[in-house]
Amino acid sequence: MTFSPSPRPWPPPGWYADPWRAGPWRWWDGYRWTGYVVTPVGTPSVATSTPPPRGPGIKGGGIAAVGIGLGLAGSIAVVIAFAVNSSGHFDVRNPWYLLASQSALWAGMVGATVVASWRNGSRSLARDYGLSWPKRGDLWTGVVGGVLGRLPPTFVLVLIVWANRGFNAPNSAGRQINGFTPEGTAGWIVVTSIAVLGAPVIEELFFRGLVQGAFTRRIGAVPAIFVTALIFSAAHLLNEGPFAPYVLFPAAVVLGYLRYRYGRLAPGMVAHGTFNALAFALFLVPAFR
Repeated sequence: MTFSPSPRPWPPPGWYADPWRAGPWRWWDGYRWTGYVVTPVGTPSVATSTPPPRGPGIKGGGIAAVGIGLGLAGSIAVVIAFAVNSSGHFDVRNPWYLLASQSALWAGMVGATVVASWRNGSRSLARDYGLSWPKRGDLWTGVVGGVLGRLPPTFVLVLIVWANRGFNAPNSAGRQINGFTPEGTAGWIVVTSIAVLGAPVIEELFFRGLVQGAFTRRIGAVPAIFVTALIFSAAHLLNEGPFAPYVLFPAAVVLGYLRYRYGRLAPGMVAHGTFNALAFALFLVPAFR
């Protein structure tokens, strides 16, 4: 995935609504939140509290729950539409069904992040969630993070393959661990686009941007990383089967840490895309198909 040069995505420096409510306004320096707030009388001063935590978060847990609920309802509507159109006989691996159902789910997620930003934040996805184009350093950080997240499930997969039939013949271990089986050219194109391009952007915006940020406000940064990782892993049970929590939880912790460490979503988006791309690479090995 390549990124063409673009103007700086961050909003200009200025006083904006403070995401942490330490004061009515907080100074945004063009790249990050500072420790300067506006006192009730309207004069700038250094905040008496500690500097802003890495990775601003806004209130929005309830909105996130409603958003993903509406997304699931949309996905169910897609299932019903495809079932009615095919008299109840349609392949759930149909790439167009996959694209339609995933798009419905994502619509709920994106809608929740936008609504939360408008109701409880600054109405800027960059300021509220750290959304931006990746920098060069984000690419390297993301690739390393994606590889680290993929190592535990790959190790488990190797053990399963070795214990079952060895590495010389195809088996179902890869499908069980990775949770998908692309079929045909259209299937590979759609599933690759969903997993390597769409999911890293939309799921990081929703889970690490909105959900993790909301939990950070309530329970602190480190607990929020693990709680969000549990929610993220459980959310994939329906699509990727019972192995999803074991496969995704280590990677989700890495993604949550990247969000906390850098205060932006770009490193995690690259790591998420790398993690999913490595799963596709495993299908090049017959024993993992």
